[in-house]
Amino acid sequence: MPFELRAFGNGVFRIRAQRDGAFSDTLLSRYGLIHEPEAKEIADTAVTDGKLRLAADGDTLTLTGGRRTVTLTASPADTGRRGYTLDVPLAPSERFYGLGDETRDCIQKRGHTADMWIRNVVSYGPIPFLVSSDGWAIFVNTTYRHRFDIGDTDPDRLRITVSDGPLDVYLFDCGSMKACIAAYTKLTGRPQVLPKFAYGFLYVCNMDTDIRSLLWDCRTFRKESIPCDTVGLEPSWMSKNYDYTVDKAWNPEKFLLPYWKPANISDSSTFFYPLREMGFHFSLWLCMDYDLLLKEERDVGHRVTMSTDPADFTDAEIIDEHLDDDVYMDKITKHDEDWFEHLKKFVDNGAAAFKLDGSNQVSAHPDRLWAGKYLDAEVHNLYPVLYARQMAEGFETYTGRRSMIYTAAMYAGTPGYAATWAGDTGGGPKSMTSLLNFSMTGHSNSTCDMMVTSVDGIHCGFLMPWAQYNDWAYWRYPWFLRPSLEEAIRFYSNLRSSLFPTLYAAAYEAWETGLPMARPLSLIYEDTDRYDNAMTLYFLGDSLLVGAFEMHFPLPDGLWIDFWTGDEYAGGGVIDYTPPEGRGGALFVKAGAIIGRMDPQPAIMDHIPASIYLDWYPREGMSGEFTLYEDDGETLAYRDGTTARTRITGVTKDGVATLTVSPRDPGGVADEYLSKKLVLRIHTPENLTAIDAATGSPLPASRSDGVVTVDLPFGFAGGCVRVQSK
Repeated sequence: MPFELRAFGNGVFRIRAQRDGAFSDTLLSRYGLIHEPEAKEIADTAVTDGKLRLAADGDTLTLTGGRRTVTLTASPADTGRRGYTLDVPLAPSERFYGLGDETRDCIQKRGHTADMWIRNVVSYGPIPFLVSSDGWAIFVNTTYRHRFDIGDTDPDRLRITVSDGPLDVYLFDCGSMKACIAAYTKLTGRPQVLPKFAYGFLYVCNMDTDIRSLLWDCRTFRKESIPCDTVGLEPSWMSKNYDYTVDKAWNPEKFLLPYWKPANISDSSTFFYPLREMGFHFSLWLCMDYDLLLKEERDVGHRVTMSTDPADFTDAEIIDEHLDDDVYMDKITKHDEDWFEHLKKFVDNGAAAFKLDGSNQVSAHPDRLWAGKYLDAEVHNLYPVLYARQMAEGFETYTGRRSMIYTAAMYAGTPGYAATWAGDTGGGPKSMTSLLNFSMTGHSNSTCDMMVTSVDGIHCGFLMPWAQYNDWAYWRYPWFLRPSLEEAIRFYSNLRSSLFPTLYAAAYEAWETGLPMARPLSLIYEDTDRYDNAMTLYFLGDSLLVGAFEMHFPLPDGLWIDFWTGDEYAGGGVIDYTPPEGRGGALFVKAGAIIGRMDPQPAIMDHIPASIYLDWYPREGMSGEFTLYEDDGETLAYRDGTTARTRITGVTKDGVATLTVSPRDPGGVADEYLSKKLVLRIHTPENLTAIDAATGSPLPASRSDGVVTVDLPFGFAGGCVRVQSK
């Protein structure tokens, strides 16, 4: 069997096999969900990219010279299928991570077998990317059901078994897990930077919500000083509950609109107008039962087709997705409307986000013939990716703004188009494990339904990459809970609002590097297995360490400061932590860190904060840095580099702490979107004096509760401050 090896440089390779006379593409490749660069070298034998050697013998290929010897074997021809197996010998000490939300029982996957098939509740987001602690990874380019046996059956072997489809895999020989994740996310799409409001707080209203209760609830959020950015409406917003069609309309009993004129967000006679006036965005729940592959086929230049009778096709025609479209000419009819078209009127109403429920997109459709030619065995895992893409691209093309599409189901390619939440799995420890397994594939914008019946669930939910509070059929509004829980929601929503500069910086880093916002300790500390069971502990950005539910956990090496109390902890061991009253878990700051903050706002996009606070935790021998990212918060201009950046570094040596602010690079961002002032807040037990390094003059400072506050006179023009003991 002919094989092909493509080398793209930087340790990235693609291996394909030819069975029927031509190399064929998977649907991920066919529909442009893999962003493959031009190959630097293509070979069927000999040395490639100076690293790997390909040797083929019948149906078996052996790849040597990289970090692993890889053997690929095609399935026996008499099975009538085109599946294959892949075998990789494992080193004794290497560990494996990734594969997304296929299990919530572990993060380290050696000794585990993963079934890569989207299933409701059980497995919302399997991602066929596996990364080794030895600095290599593999991405299986298939949408068919497949299995990773990672040293489970044979402790010394990784075996990947793919049920059908052409042999097509990517190998990453990048030297570290972070580098492999960066290469993989560049190939399949980096996590998008969501609109600013999406990193605030999203509240999903009760199913019985109508206009009056919706507006009153929004008013109550403002009155009770609970920052909230987005309110979501569940299926009852539609005139037909769970309407899968393109004929959706507002429920006239709950959301009656004036019939005598068009309704849009600027029309003061509709309920959309006061939502806007109070600073709220709104989200609409959707369900799906639509043939999305029709649009995809048209977009790749093929006739848009739909079978009038699947029985008209032979098995051979159905299996061969590359059969010429002309074969179907007499058997198909044109399908006119793209899915997003019928949603434009709701965007005109003001809908700024859409919730893609699991309804039907997580279901198997064994009797479905997609686009008149594809069986569900090939489409099932792919469908949620196409759903997310068509929603995101439809919204962005129509509005020129970033989309906030959030979905329960995902597969390879989804992060470039949508955020996810953990579906109907609650907001407990298992959801945190799901979050970290997603992170190990580079998926960044993930969360869960916040568990608001306990303060630890509130702590966890508000300290995820984005925050969702889902009331669905319940009556757990903050003001209906016991006072301690209401106060916890108020506290954490204000905390999240204040941390927006840090969250946004982490979102930008995910977009630029593939390093996710929530970072498992096993990813940050790749050279140790110490954190492989730390499934409720992660970094949020560079310097904040979040722990929830389990308060007996390993604290990494170094010095750590309790965010709540200012107490210092020496790392390197396991600690038993007790949160202060009213706090639901651990939040530690790495010594030397600089945390960007702002004053809490009713909504993130309520106004551009006048002041950005630099919360600095200087300690002897420690350093830290923070980059402030500023933009308009809603357009797509950031993708072209229209972003203002201010880099701040800090270092403490021989008793002197030095903070350096580089001049802001405005990056083409209009002045109206930029903050005007920088305020330094130094968290230290010592009495300090701050000196402007340029003039040698002391700077006015105030001290309260262990924090020294200094207005930086040079602001965004850049400068340097030296801090030392009085």
